[in-house]
Amino acid sequence: MPESLLWINKDVASEVLSRSSKAETRKIRKHVQHERQLKAKAAQEVTSKPVSPPRKTSRSERSIVHSEQALEQIPLRQRGLKLDTNIEGYKQSDEYRSCQLAALSASLSPTTQSTRVLHTITSFPGLDTAELRSLAFFCQRTAPEWSGWRDASFWNKLILQACHLNRSILHGVVALGALHESSEIDGESDERSSLQDIALHQSSKASRLAVETAVSDISTLISCIIFICMQNLQDSHTAYQLLKTGHSLISDIDRRLLSGELILAESEKTVLNSFLRPIIERLRMRFCCIVDVPSALAISAALRKSKMEVPLSLPSIPTVFSSLLEARNKLELIIEWAQENVDPSKLSLQGHSQTQNLLSMWIDALDRNSASTLERYDALISSKKLLKSAALVASILIDTLGTHSECNYDDHVDKFAEIIQLYKVALGDHYRSPRRVSFGIDSGVIDTLSFIAGRCRDPIIRREAIDLLIQTNRMEGDLQGTTGSTILSKLIELEEEGLDVSCASDIPETSRLRIWEDHQYWDKGEIQIFFVHWPYEPSLGAEIKQVKVQLPMKALRGPKELAAPNSPIAHLPNVKYGRGVGAFLDESTQTYHQITLSSFFMPMPRL
Repeated sequence: MPESLLWINKDVASEVLSRSSKAETRKIRKHVQHERQLKAKAAQEVTSKPVSPPRKTSRSERSIVHSEQALEQIPLRQRGLKLDTNIEGYKQSDEYRSCQLAALSASLSPTTQSTRVLHTITSFPGLDTAELRSLAFFCQRTAPEWSGWRDASFWNKLILQACHLNRSILHGVVALGALHESSEIDGESDERSSLQDIALHQSSKASRLAVETAVSDISTLISCIIFICMQNLQDSHTAYQLLKTGHSLISDIDRRLLSGELILAESEKTVLNSFLRPIIERLRMRFCCIVDVPSALAISAALRKSKMEVPLSLPSIPTVFSSLLEARNKLELIIEWAQENVDPSKLSLQGHSQTQNLLSMWIDALDRNSASTLERYDALISSKKLLKSAALVASILIDTLGTHSECNYDDHVDKFAEIIQLYKVALGDHYRSPRRVSFGIDSGVIDTLSFIAGRCRDPIIRREAIDLLIQTNRMEGDLQGTTGSTILSKLIELEEEGLDVSCASDIPETSRLRIWEDHQYWDKGEIQIFFVHWPYEPSLGAEIKQVKVQLPMKALRGPKELAAPNSPIAHLPNVKYGRGVGAFLDESTQTYHQITLSSFFMPMPRL
């Protein structure tokens, strides 16, 4: 058994799962012998009798409504087993952490993963053949593909460690693997139905164990993130409620830590602050950026300037990056610095020119950065191209920060065209698969292509962005490419109505639109979009144009969540997106829970 996978259940006085005493060493040996016996028994059972398939269930049951109820019933103050991540790198420099995480990400190459996966799944006793298959799919496909730039350790290491400690998390991970695999099977089939049934069965088991077993606060938050992923894969609105629950759990932990009611080990604090808190916060802030990324950046910049106490130092850009992760982190530093130093209301352009210079230096360094030996495989080569496109998007966003003229975007048609070319090469054959699913915290393919289609008025470039959204049929968290393409196709239709458009300048300012809000009615498969004309602010007298569009059938959530005709919520939008805000309907109270933007996270996709 690999050392990294050797986990034992220590006594209640234990704080971490490492550095055992002599007495505990004897317990470890006894535990290992016991685990071997369990695995041998499980293997004998698997080979001696066929695995009975999960029971058939109706489609309405597949929405997995138990997850939120399970999390609400989990005892929050039970003393739980500590996760000892043993990550010494977090006390080291940023460069050290970047190298360590880059090496970890690179080690997930499909060419080197099979042995590691085999060791991982065989260390879990008591799983039947179907469960082992879905766990293997999670390790080989789900975890590496869903890993963002920062959360690779969470999906590929921490969550598997948690599975050894908590059977509820283990069955949730198995359910995720089954759901992910089913989402990549085109159309209805027995195989897809079987995988969905497995996911339902495993999710129900995970929910039941979560209620019956006392778990730590850290395990509860990990379960919350898993259930959010499952609900997003099923296009379920329950994911929003779970996001609210996760944020409430973190707020409760912070309150109890401050009052002294709760004490966490250093390893738990590392997990909370380095993984779980950032994931929940980024999901919440992404919810506030869906309608208008440029407006979200402008709002965030204004908030940073009002709260700024210690200014950020000017980022230093190396001649060449040691890894793509270092490049990504440097790009984020540039964007954070720009939010404090670029002010469109002032005549001085020093901050603006410095930012553009930093971005140019960054792109030059990335171009010199060839894929290292550890990173030389298709996924990271594609991610490098998407990372460069993120820098080009950042350059456009900074140059147009706070602009009241949509015609200013016409100065960046060449950059829009370059971004599209990078995306065509990066996505490559990916759109040939029936459905691409992505849950990276840094996911942003849909955000970027939607930004291009909405802000670039060149008729060819913006339609190429729409085509990429349609072809990939991509999902990123709660976003779907088909939904974005439908909304933006209507925007293009309205802006070009009655005009002969061959270039961006053929659309005058008076014909251009921005999205102000969109309200989604999942039971009807309908979206109400509120567009605004110049000066793009209703308080300044801008005209509002309301339009209704029907979503394509493959994007509908309705069949699983259809409201009763006489229900009070039948005529209320399930989700409302605005500039810097997002709100979802709480059906039990018929009120909306609103999330307001407090920080901006630049979309930086990774494939």
